[in-house]
Amino acid sequence: MNELSGTADEFVRLCLRGRWDAAALEAARALSQTEGFAWDAVRDLVEREGIAPLLYATMRGRHWLPADLEDAWRLAYFANARRNLLVFHELARLLEQLAAHSIPAIVLKGAALAEAVYGNPAVRPMCDVDVLIHREDAAAALRLLADMGYTSPQAEARAGDTLAYENEVLLRRPGAQEMTLEIHWSLFDSPYYQHRLASAWFWETAAPLRIENVTTRMLGPEALLLHLCGHLLLHHGSGAPRLLWLHDIAEVLMAYRDTLDWNHLLDRAQNLELTLPLRQLLLRVTEDWHIPIPEPALARLRALTPSAQEARVFADLTAPHRPVIRRFWTDLASMPDWKTRLVYAWHSLFPSASYMRRRYAIPHAWLTPLYYPYRWWVGIKGVWQKNG
Repeated sequence: MNELSGTADEFVRLCLRGRWDAAALEAARALSQTEGFAWDAVRDLVEREGIAPLLYATMRGRHWLPADLEDAWRLAYFANARRNLLVFHELARLLEQLAAHSIPAIVLKGAALAEAVYGNPAVRPMCDVDVLIHREDAAAALRLLADMGYTSPQAEARAGDTLAYENEVLLRRPGAQEMTLEIHWSLFDSPYYQHRLASAWFWETAAPLRIENVTTRMLGPEALLLHLCGHLLLHHGSGAPRLLWLHDIAEVLMAYRDTLDWNHLLDRAQNLELTLPLRQLLLRVTEDWHIPIPEPALARLRALTPSAQEARVFADLTAPHRPVIRRFWTDLASMPDWKTRLVYAWHSLFPSASYMRRRYAIPHAWLTPLYYPYRWWVGIKGVWQKNG
């Protein structure tokens, strides 16, 4: 990171902290008045990180941003407000239908954060909406959503594989405002956590949430932090996380600073084998965002020790290079028994002919058998390319 981009990063972080820290906002103003301050670098960083609506809500009316920059952030804020208004309207309709069919739901990530934590749906951009249901309700929920016009752009290797081996399904509903929805029946996509994570606690500690006129639920504060930290590292890997995602964690810490049960959170992290994501991200966020944490909790957080199994899974899931073959072996190793592994391996190596034709755009059906060795070659080639 060069000096100019470093200054832009420091300025943006100070502005984000300014939502609850007046001294940080004053430090940002002072930094912006230094000679040759890199406003272009700030503009590029904010656009890349998708945080213009959030920064506009903090900075509007302060009259020390360049006029063109404040105008751009204002337009982003109102565009996001309009989009989220439509998204929340559709989400309320969806939650009503799930409730009418006796399918309990928990709203996850952006939609829950925008409403309950940020307190302003306009400030939190959302690429999609995430909803958690019970695994046993998944088939019924997917039929209901199909009746509502939702379809999945993802083909299954073999019928039933999504429910058997995944933790979620991506759905889309076309329209003037396309709705992208992820229905989850497990919080993490690693088979290790799908089979070992006790989901009952997440449901038992869920908190009430209101989306428009519909009463639903979101994760409780401790569960919310575990999910945000786990999802960020275990799903998105060890690369540089978006500032928005890190700020989500900071915002949750500040929103629940007076009620968060630290002992309960740290006990659960150990029990659920999520110590590494929680420790790494909370220590980073509390340092970068200057979040006050009680000293006993901070000492316990630093001392969290993962099990050997958690450390192995974490290393696999956060490796900087994860070619297809490595992901395949990691998933196999994380499955609970040999029967599950054998069926999964068979379906992965020999998907249905219809899947193969769609996946590889095979021009003639008689060519399909030739594409199976090609599929295996593509998977193995990723390892060689990295080693080369």
